[in-house]
Parts: sequence; C-alpha cells; structure tokens
Amino acid sequence: MYTLLCAAADIEGYGNTSAVTMAERLDIKSCKEADKLKKAKDEVYTKGFYEGVMLVGECKGMKVCDAKPIVRKSLIESGDAFPYFEPEKEVISRTGDECVVALCNQWYLAYGEEDWKGSVLAHVRDKSKFNMYSDKLAEQFEFVINWLKEWACSRQFGLGTQLPWDEQWVIDSLSDSTIYMAYYTIAHHFHGDTSNRSCFTGCDNNAVSADQFNDDAFDYIFLGRPLPAGSTCTVPVATLDTMRAEFEYWYPMDLRVSAKDLIQNHLTMGLYNHAEIWKDRPEMWPKGYYCNGHIMVDAEKMSKSRGNFMMMDESIEEFTADGLRFALADGGDTLEDANFDRSVANNAMMYLFVEEEWMRATLAEVEKGELRTGGDLYFLDKAFGNEMDHLIAACAKSFDEMCFRDGIHRAWFDMVIVRDNYRDWSQRCGIPMHRDLVLRYINAVVVMMSPIIPHWSEVIWEALGPLRGAGAPASVCNASWPACSPCDKLITAQFGFFRDFLKNARQTRLKTKVKAGAPLPSANVFLASMYEPNKVIMLEYLVSVFDAENRKFPTTFIPDMKTYVDARPDFSPQDKKMMMQFGAFMKNEASDRGISALASRLDFDQKLILEENAPYIKSTLNLTDLSFYNIEDDASTLPGDKKKRDAAVPGKPAMLMV
Repeated sequence: MYTLLCAAADIEGYGNTSAVTMAERLDIKSCKEADKLKKAKDEVYTKGFYEGVMLVGECKGMKVCDAKPIVRKSLIESGDAFPYFEPEKEVISRTGDECVVALCNQWYLAYGEEDWKGSVLAHVRDKSKFNMYSDKLAEQFEFVINWLKEWACSRQFGLGTQLPWDEQWVIDSLSDSTIYMAYYTIAHHFHGDTSNRSCFTGCDNNAVSADQFNDDAFDYIFLGRPLPAGSTCTVPVATLDTMRAEFEYWYPMDLRVSAKDLIQNHLTMGLYNHAEIWKDRPEMWPKGYYCNGHIMVDAEKMSKSRGNFMMMDESIEEFTADGLRFALADGGDTLEDANFDRSVANNAMMYLFVEEEWMRATLAEVEKGELRTGGDLYFLDKAFGNEMDHLIAACAKSFDEMCFRDGIHRAWFDMVIVRDNYRDWSQRCGIPMHRDLVLRYINAVVVMMSPIIPHWSEVIWEALGPLRGAGAPASVCNASWPACSPCDKLITAQFGFFRDFLKNARQTRLKTKVKAGAPLPSANVFLASMYEPNKVIMLEYLVSVFDAENRKFPTTFIPDMKTYVDARPDFSPQDKKMMMQFGAFMKNEASDRGISALASRLDFDQKLILEENAPYIKSTLNLTDLSFYNIEDDASTLPGDKKKRDAAVPGKPAMLMV
C-alpha cells in the first residue's frame, strides 16, 4: 500500500514520477541491480512518507504520512484489502531457521498511543535536548516512531523475567532491556568488586542482596519517591541515599552507541520507556544516540564461512593494539557499513614507528639547543602555527560529532603533511625549525590521537617529560585538549596561495626537459593583483549566486549566467563569449578554493611572500634563478611573451621557464 501511496504522490526534489527520477539519478538499467534498487527504494520511501503530497483520491493534498491510515482503513472497509503481516526482510533465527510472522493472542505495548508517541517525537526533534549526530539518523528514528504501533512485549518460552500480571509469559528481551543503563549506576552495590564474579551475593564491599530489595527501593532510587510506611525493604536508608545520589550523578545518559539494525526496535523502545518511567522528569531522558553500520573486512562481509572472521586477540597480535585501533577508526563513521582494511592497519604500524623515531630525534635536538628560539617568525613559521590552530579545532569538531575517521585525518594525516612542509622548508633553506612550534606540534598530535592510539601516545608523552609544559599531568589520559587560537584568515589565504603556487610550479617544471650536461633552467613568475573591469563585474555576479558555506552554485548556474551576460549592454559580443568562459572557469575555482577565489583584488602582497621564500622555491624546483614581475608594470620592462604573461590572475601567477 505504501508503494502505491508514494506512486500517487508528488515528492519535492523527485516530482510525481519518483521511480523514473531515481532510475535516471542512479543510472538503473535493469531490475537485477539489487543494490541500486534498494538504495532508490529507501531514499524515496523516507522522503515520500514525510514530504510526499497526495495527488489523487479522497486524501488529495494531504501528506502521505497522514493519508496512509485513512487509505488503509478505507481499503479494508470496502473489502478491497485485508491486513497482512510479514517481516520487512528475511529473518534468520540463531538456529539457522527462516522466521515467519505468527499472529497470536498476547500482550502488546501500545507505542502508537498518541500522547506517548508525541512526547517521544518532541524529544527527538529538539536538538537542544537530543543529539543524533546526523540528519539521516534523525529521519530514520522519526520514520520508526511514526510506524511503530503495537509491539508484542512478551513470549512464552526462553530465559527472561516473567510478566508480573500474567506469569505464563516472559518479557521479550527487547522490551526488557531498554533502561538497563540506569542499573549500571548502582550495579556495584549488588556485585561488589569487579573481580568478584558472583552475582547478587551481597558478600563484599558492603554490597546488598536482591532479597533486601523491592519496588519501593527502586522507586526511591530512580523516581525520587519516599519509602512508604511499612515497606519491606531492608536496605539501610543511608545506602539507598548513596545509590540515589549515584544514579542522579550519572543520569541521564549523554550518549548511547549501538548498531543501525536496532533503530527499529530496541533503541526507539528505549526512548519510549524512558519517557514513560520518567514521564515527570524529561531531563532524565537520553541526551544522544549514535548508530553505526556493521563491519566488513577488506570490503567484504565478515563471516566465518568466508574465512575472514577476525578475533580481537589475533588482530592485536598481528597489527598491535594501536595499529588495530587506528585502522578501526579509519574504517568509517556513518550508518554505512564500516570497512576494516588490513593494509591500513599494516601501514598504521609503520606510521607510528616512523613518527616516533622523528619525534624522539627532534626532542634530542631540543635538548641540545639545536632549534631556533625567540626572534621574528618567518612566513612558514606563522603558516605552520596557523594550520595547527585550524586542524586542532577541526579535529575537536569531528570528534564531538563522532566522526572519528575525519578526526584522525585532521589530527594525524593533515598534521603530518603540514609538519613535512615546514620541515622541508627548514632543511632546504638551512633555517632550523622553531623550538616552540615543534614542541606544540608533538604535544598536539599526541593528545589529539590519545583516544585512538593511547599506548603510543602514552609512550611519547612520557618521552616529552618536562617539555610537556608546567603543570602538565603525568599521563596523557589526563591531558587537556591542545589550546588553539582562532584561525587568522589572512595567513590561511596567504598559505593557500603559496601552496597552490608550488603545486602549479612543480607541474610546470616537470614539463621542462633539461638535456644531460646542460645548465639548470631559470624561471620568471608573473603576478596580477587585480582583474580587468569586465571580469570584476563577472566576479561580483558570481559572488552574488555562490553558496560560500557549501561551496556550491545553483544547478541552473550556466543558463542563469548566460541570461545575465546577454542582458549587459556594456558587453560586446566578443566580451560575452569571453565572460561566459571566464565565469565557467571561476565557478570551478570557487568550488575548489572557496569564496576567496572570487576576490577581484587580493588583500595581501603575493610578490612579498614569494620573494621571502625564493631560496626554498629555487631549491624545491631545482632552478638556477628566479625573478618576479607584476604584470600591471610597464609592459616594455617585462620579459617574455605577453599572451603567456597575461595568463596570470590574482592568486594564480604564471610561471615561464627561461
């Protein structure tokens, strides 16, 4: 029925023929392309349910989610349909049998009850109270909450707790285990020391036993109710007060992490049951859920039958604990299945070894006083410090959002790249690295990576010793997050310009072949500080339609730009053709570099930056000489071909080999 509703609906972004739209978008050519068809179905069903608007019938104009129960009721009453139940997909039991739906008389929880459902929906939608870390996850929870009606909360066999009012039934495990996190806060009072493996013995650490408890005691601890007169609870009130204080300290849970297959039952039921048990204390409801996919090994599903099933102790022995953790963090963070790549784990062991060797060697140089201290900072010093500010903040944001793969790319790979650039500059120019910057780098990497590779981080933290700074803790586990200042946008733009110049210059240099025995070439670099008037007009237009935050232009950008150019009376036919080409080129530049690419005049001196770093540029490009020219200067004083010189635009110099 739901498929029919979506087919009769208009969905924003998909139109009234969503199947055609998705088939074209995903390039579906055959009904055998199961993965693409599933992706199309999941996307359209989710969007269609909440955003689809009915086009025909008695519910015309209504949203699909509102029309569904009305259409269902109408079809059943008219005799054109009957209720039919089946699993959403194949379900295999732990015994290997295929499961079917059995309609039985039993006890149900009415999750579809409007007030109950409404309070849970309101909580999920309030981002100030509940964090799901992704819009896609939020959509899935909303879908389940709207779909979930009655759920069988009991069964007649197996282990579990008997249903209090009908003891022939056992409470279903999914319904019975949704608030056990509250029990964690007081469990040690029952179980004693963690080394004690017996349960509910009450035999050490002043533990209490189960027979001392009753509902009154749990109501006292978890609901804040007083003990009624004549209660049979024999736990001392002082112990109950301690347990209540511990519960109040730890609750609510800030984060619940679980697998995506539990969204449609256990996790959603957990929200409902918190909302019911603490109906008068919504501050006790969960504050965040994060869900992940399953795990694959080398892009294949992990299973014993495939022979790629990996046990933890074997994996640690092969990759080391930190190499394993590094690869797991790099495997992925979304609802999509994560991929554990053995090559990443192998490479991680090498990364850690090489980086530790460099850090120890550098710390030895610091102790010998071989690095620079004090004095004025060079441009690359400032750029290195500024890039660290950016990466420290970016890593913190990624970790806060549970995006650990992005986080380690900022904290490790990107930090190593900017360090390598800085070290290369230092070596080629014969200028020692700055002591403070190097120590800051080591401290930052070690602390940022400590949640991922704690053993390696602890070793380096110990090696830092007094160089950790005054008041630093003995263990990296207790270290504060590295301090950082707001990024200096000007230095970011300058360094981006310098980095892009080197990249383009290396490509130009590679195209220049030098015969054996011939002298090395020289180069002339031409710089432009401002675009010509017509291009300035086009840049102003591009800025007006550019989404700077997402680095995107409208999907109708080309026809819109043509309309704008054609309407300019000050553009000649030749100008219009050139401005269309220029606009298309700058669209790509802005998509790549951001809105800074659309500036009509740079707010920094390109020549000053390049001249300061001329020795480094000459060394890295293997040049004998290097000269810089502004193309706005008198043309008669400029060497080389004018057409090639004029290829220079603000922020993108033209380099000509001599």
